[in-house]
Amino acid sequence: MDKKPYVMAIDDTLYNLEVLQHIFRDMDIEIACVPSGSQALESIEKRTPDLILLDIIMPEIDGYEVCKILKKNPKTSGIPIIFLSALNDIDNKVTAFEVGGVDYITKPFNTLEVIARVKTHLKLHYMLEEMNVLLKESFHEIYTPLGLIKSSLSLQTLSQGDNEHLQNIRASVQSLHSIYEDLYYAIKKEVREYPAEWIDLEYFLKNRITLFQAQMEYKNLTYTLHSEIDSPMIHINATELERLIDNLLSNALKYANKNSEITIKIIPSNDKIKLIITNKSKTIENPKKLFDKLYREDHSVMGLGIGLSIVKKICEKHNIDIEVESHENQTSFILSYKENT
Repeated sequence: MDKKPYVMAIDDTLYNLEVLQHIFRDMDIEIACVPSGSQALESIEKRTPDLILLDIIMPEIDGYEVCKILKKNPKTSGIPIIFLSALNDIDNKVTAFEVGGVDYITKPFNTLEVIARVKTHLKLHYMLEEMNVLLKESFHEIYTPLGLIKSSLSLQTLSQGDNEHLQNIRASVQSLHSIYEDLYYAIKKEVREYPAEWIDLEYFLKNRITLFQAQMEYKNLTYTLHSEIDSPMIHINATELERLIDNLLSNALKYANKNSEITIKIIPSNDKIKLIITNKSKTIENPKKLFDKLYREDHSVMGLGIGLSIVKKICEKHNIDIEVESHENQTSFILSYKENT
């Protein structure tokens, strides 16, 4: 490791803190001992530890609550937390993992066990940090040439005119761009905030559809967008709505029959707003499996199989009902959003 690990131990029993200090005394690890959850949270705001050893039963704020607070904050959500507790029942162990703990050691703890588990989770933590740095750099290296290809294609079309080959390239570049956006969201969704805002769904759809013009031209597709609601507003984060809409549109275009039409409708249904995206395509054999991660109905179509699983997770997060109907060579994705949510 290039840097000296910084570990924080949080326990209201001073004897336990002294034991932990003794355990790590001869190791190349800096340890900070804090006697309460509230003090720990204040300290973490000033300096982020690489790993936390956390007691459960403490006055004011117990260990579970401390863990929940840290996991909700994007700046601290990635800190590995090992629970150290005298509670040895299965319910508490399960709760510890449910709130975000990576490990659970019962008291009285064995010195060698604590050292081994701390070393293991520190190694994993640093590996994940390195992977995140690599992914950030990789995304930059992918995004830059994609942007250059797009601009070059536009200039080529202006100077030489359009043709089938350029349309194919544009469609492929847009597909790669969508894959890039899905991967970026899938990796970042746990570590960044996505604040909701009120968005006009019809206006949003009109803007997103223009991004898929190349794919529509490639397959000679047309679309209609019809709304029976004036300014249909939904409360959702713009980035998440992009991933939701882009994946549904991309899916509809990829699997649509050539020379067919995509229909998009926004209609009222009791107290809900319904969005229906329909394409003409072969009947889907397993519509319920479409939202499974890595599932692909047709492997000849470009994609990673994560787009619709992202759609499902975003819908669940914002209480949007989604279903798929596929029959007589027609497939519809139907989203139902309750207006007062």
